[in-house]
Amino acid sequence: VGPNGAGKTTILKLLAKITKPTAGKITVNGRLSALIELGAGFHPDLTGRENIYLNGTILGLRRTEIKRQFDEIVAFSELEQFIDTPVKRYSSGMTVRLGFAVASCIEPDILLVDEILAVGDAKFRQKCINRIQALINRGTGIVFVSHNLWLVQSICATGLYLQHGEVKLAGAIGAVIDAYDRALSEQRAQQFESDSADHSSAAEVDIVKVEVVDTAGKPVAEFSNQQAVTINVHYIAYRTLEDVTAVVRILRSDGLTCCMMRSRLDEVQLDLARGNGVLSVTLDPLQLRGGTYFVQAIIRDTSDLQGLAVTTSDWFYVAGSVLSYSDMNGVFEPNRRWHHDLSVPYENEAHDAAFPPSVALADNLSVAQA
Repeated sequence: VGPNGAGKTTILKLLAKITKPTAGKITVNGRLSALIELGAGFHPDLTGRENIYLNGTILGLRRTEIKRQFDEIVAFSELEQFIDTPVKRYSSGMTVRLGFAVASCIEPDILLVDEILAVGDAKFRQKCINRIQALINRGTGIVFVSHNLWLVQSICATGLYLQHGEVKLAGAIGAVIDAYDRALSEQRAQQFESDSADHSSAAEVDIVKVEVVDTAGKPVAEFSNQQAVTINVHYIAYRTLEDVTAVVRILRSDGLTCCMMRSRLDEVQLDLARGNGVLSVTLDPLQLRGGTYFVQAIIRDTSDLQGLAVTTSDWFYVAGSVLSYSDMNGVFEPNRRWHHDLSVPYENEAHDAAFPPSVALADNLSVAQA
């Protein structure tokens, strides 16, 4: 993982022997397959069929091996209808399909995968992820580059965090992603500060500082999801302002808005006197999933919704796994209790008549014997 220009793709090219190292030596044990650049190893004037043989040959396979794997490659790519069409007429998604099918179906010992999987439809991306997991289970080594931190943590056990061509951190994937995620948060917070300054009108009110504090009023950088958190918005009003609305937005480090709190919708009347003041909102308990978050605060004129002052503050961290960054897992970790009631009467006589149970598994679970 690492920002653009950190050297991630360069490392893959070194491993694939596309680029020679300026110093040192790289030793690769086993058959290596790579999916690094869109269309790499394909000739645009050749058909998909011809390119399978060309690409397989480049990867070191004999023609008999390619022929043996040909049907599986075509079936996985789902390009049966276009396999005899020149690749130059393929869309980027179709090219990725064919490239990944060749790279993964030749039974490599090592597979290099760059951000190339970002191209194409979601269904095929999931199919590729399933194939990668199957290769891992078989013992294939995977070197995986992606900006999707959830996907990286799902696939990888060990991580390498690169910055400016140097190794910033190497080790367990959770620790590596956590360090990179925090660095991203600082950068995004600075960007929001810059964007906010462009939209801020200092003529009437300025937001001086936004801070996240604990119950004792002490600024804290890390919380548990069961702690109470207070967000303080420090401002200076240059004149009396009546009926303003304060908006506090909590964003996840990937830019997703987790919640937006508006004083107006909470029926809080805000009149600002000339001078300094602090607007506060408390979340008790916080109940956000593990990860890094930052805060945006806005003070606006309620009557015309014009932003009077906008700023972004400190980011804070909630203890827990960054694996929660999957869209499937949501953003909140609410308090909850589970209960299982086995006393509900079983009423499914019509089903029993059609499918008579012969082997009882539980009071209201059964299986019919074939």
